[in-house]
Amino acid sequence: MSTELQRQFFERMGTRHQLQNLYDALPDVFFFTKNRESRMIWANRQLVRRLGASDEKELIGAYDWEFFPKEIAEKYRADDCYVMETGQQIRNRVEVFYDETKILDWHITSKMPVYSEHGDEIIGVAGVIRSYKEGQRWAAPASELEDVVEFMRTSAGAKATIEEIAERAQLSTRQLNRKFQAVFGMSARDFKIRTRLNAAAHDLANSDHSIQQIAKANEFSDQSTFSRQFRNHMGMTPLEYRRSYQRGG
Repeated sequence: MSTELQRQFFERMGTRHQLQNLYDALPDVFFFTKNRESRMIWANRQLVRRLGASDEKELIGAYDWEFFPKEIAEKYRADDCYVMETGQQIRNRVEVFYDETKILDWHITSKMPVYSEHGDEIIGVAGVIRSYKEGQRWAAPASELEDVVEFMRTSAGAKATIEEIAERAQLSTRQLNRKFQAVFGMSARDFKIRTRLNAAAHDLANSDHSIQQIAKANEFSDQSTFSRQFRNHMGMTPLEYRRSYQRGG
């Protein structure tokens, strides 16, 4: 009786699920639904704005690579495929996403499969994204590394070795790496590099400092190393990123 009551209620709501209006009302929370090809089917108002669109219709049918660097988009697609092929959820994955200034920064993402009406076929993937800072309570394992992550964001943390960071956290380097692999899916060293690259991206977009100055400020050994790692991470050179940001892209 209770399931029939539920079925009748949702049936009367119609095909356009009215609870989506609730998702539009939640601040700093991004909801989305994609089909099997990872093309956007629905996005809440916050996500529409964050991706630089003025209306949801502009996003329908779009791919991630239309908004994100190639490497980032490929990672999103790989996660989508995992969810759709296995039927397993991804919960509280910490990864990069655009912040309010269109800079890539750490966010928490959860994804789940979307089934057909009769539940016999996975037809897409749905997910929710929150900023790492705002959503730490959603990711209890990540909170164990909160102090370490915040330290890595500082100038002293950028200069510190992984051994020094582990000692500060009262962990062995092996324990530290195990925790980072479990929470972020990467080693502490890789996380440290990506955090510096994210900080450098912010500097490229919000200052007129030279690329050499930005490389030095973010503790890269030289401009060549910085440019190579930035391209690997962002899918474009630092200069291309700066020009793209200045154009509003």
